Amino acid sequence: MIESKVNPEHGIVTVSTPGSSDARPHLQVADPARLRAAAEDDAWSRFANADNAESFCQAWLGVTCLKAGASDGILVLAQPGGGGFVPAAVWPDAKRDRAKLGEAVERAIRDNTLVVAPAGDSGLRLHVAQPLQADGAVIGAIAVDTEPRTERDLTTLTRDLAWGAGWLEALLRRHANSTDAATAVRLRRVFDVFSAALEHHGFVPAATATVTELASLLDCDRVALGVYRGKRSQVKALSHTVQFEKNAELTRAIEMAMDEASDQKTRLVWPLAEDTEGQVLKAHERLSQAHGAAAVLTVPLTRMGDSVGALCLERQRAFAPDDVELVEGLAALLGPLVEIQRAAERGPLRRLWQSLEHLWARCFGPGHLAWKLVGVLVAATVLFFSFAIGTYRVAAETRIEGAVQRAIAAPFEGYVFEARVRPGDIVRKGALLARLDDRDLQLERLKSASRREQLLKQYREALANHDRAQIRVIGSQVEQAEAELSIAEEKLARILLVAPFDGVVVSGDLSQKLGAPVQRGDVLFEIAPLEDYRVVLKVDERDIRDVRIGDHGELLLTSMPNDRLPMRVARVTPVSTAEEGRNFFRVEAQLERGAERLRPGMEGVGKVVVGDRKLIWIWTRYLMDWIRIETWWLMP
Repeated sequence: MIESKVNPEHGIVTVSTPGSSDARPHLQVADPARLRAAAEDDAWSRFANADNAESFCQAWLGVTCLKAGASDGILVLAQPGGGGFVPAAVWPDAKRDRAKLGEAVERAIRDNTLVVAPAGDSGLRLHVAQPLQADGAVIGAIAVDTEPRTERDLTTLTRDLAWGAGWLEALLRRHANSTDAATAVRLRRVFDVFSAALEHHGFVPAATATVTELASLLDCDRVALGVYRGKRSQVKALSHTVQFEKNAELTRAIEMAMDEASDQKTRLVWPLAEDTEGQVLKAHERLSQAHGAAAVLTVPLTRMGDSVGALCLERQRAFAPDDVELVEGLAALLGPLVEIQRAAERGPLRRLWQSLEHLWARCFGPGHLAWKLVGVLVAATVLFFSFAIGTYRVAAETRIEGAVQRAIAAPFEGYVFEARVRPGDIVRKGALLARLDDRDLQLERLKSASRREQLLKQYREALANHDRAQIRVIGSQVEQAEAELSIAEEKLARILLVAPFDGVVVSGDLSQKLGAPVQRGDVLFEIAPLEDYRVVLKVDERDIRDVRIGDHGELLLTSMPNDRLPMRVARVTPVSTAEEGRNFFRVEAQLERGAERLRPGMEGVGKVVVGDRKLIWIWTRYLMDWIRIETWWLMP
């Protein structure tokens, strides 16, 4: 006779034969209902105790697949920052071929709709993929492998999947909120310590306050801050200590630990962790054994990739990963601040020396290939121009003037009656330039002539009467009248203004002043000869010492940029004129070759050839002159 017993805890049915000497069960049969219930209990237990996103997803997928009666399942979620979709969990294990499930997931995400597809050609299994949404956006998809179902059962399955997606979304948000809260707390702790460095004036007081605050925050026995100077570290601040022995054994041990971290350019934690193979911590070990610190943490302070110092922490319990992360975050903030505060306390000479050291390190130290290339190019350029010879020429603003410039002035007071020329017109000798109004002069001449005739009649009568006294008086009046008539005729002869020689009208436009009064001596026109010009250069006072009479040069006019006119210095005036805050000397030169298009008033740039000089001297002469003058000014 066969007897059976059921183990209610595991759902195992034991079958045995009574009277048999063998006490072991002959056959064990699993109860499917019991096994499923036990699996669901285990899945719900893991779901309730999940403490991170990965365990959340894995436990949720297990509960969902068991509730849906699926034999296989996969969960795909979107990566942060739009990096695509990746598998977040699989059930029951990760060793199965889920290529078909993956295709269903891709279709569900792409089309944002429920996908039901046969698992194979036999049609014995179904793949059901449901997209997961949060705030109107697809955040992933779940796909399960299940038996064929009726339409009603399939609707129930999709509702169960949608219901489970709400749990997943809530749990993921809760985990994100807890992560954000922990991150906020960590950042607040970092900035609390960092603010201690900003509340004090001077590098050493700020560093002491910072390490003291950090020691209190992480329950450390001692925290030291050192700066990297030369080829080794120097301790500048110890927690809870204003003054300390710089040459003490403890200080040297801390500095060696800092050097060890700075040389390896990484944070070092003692005792050595399993995932830190290849790190050297001999100085940390000696510091721990000699001064009773169970754990030592050293984090380098860097700025732009260069070591500027280090933080060394000691305490009686091991440093947790969160503590190490906090100190690394604080070190990332303190590195630039330490360098800035140290630079602010340096004197001008020290800053200059530091800059030269940095430049030397970049040009001749390891790395910094771009700096080395720039240094080689600068050195080659300076070397080349120090020996290269070039033509030294003094450049100056230049103006063309006529060799002789004749002014045509108003001969008497009158009015402009006619104007025949304007500036720029070429005139020949004797050509009419303008004519003044002669009506007043004609009346004056007529008046003088009439008076003379009257006086002559009176003079003849006095002669007939032999009145000698009257003869003398009237004779003088006749002479006066003849003089006034001569003056009037002379003025009439000068009402026509004519060109004294062949030339070009430089200035004077009376065409807009017809009928306007003019005063005696007013310059109405200026005329310069056509073939004879002189060049006037405004030479800067810094260059006048190099210009000599007889020097040759070239002139390039703004209106004739393609034609270089040769010239020769004819005169150097010893008087300077001030223009635009600078002093200039007037230098006159003669053109050795003229041009038909030359006109007085043209401007350009003239260059006087002085001789051959080194290019470096040509380009730096003004700077060297300024240095000499300033040095002379400062010398006692």
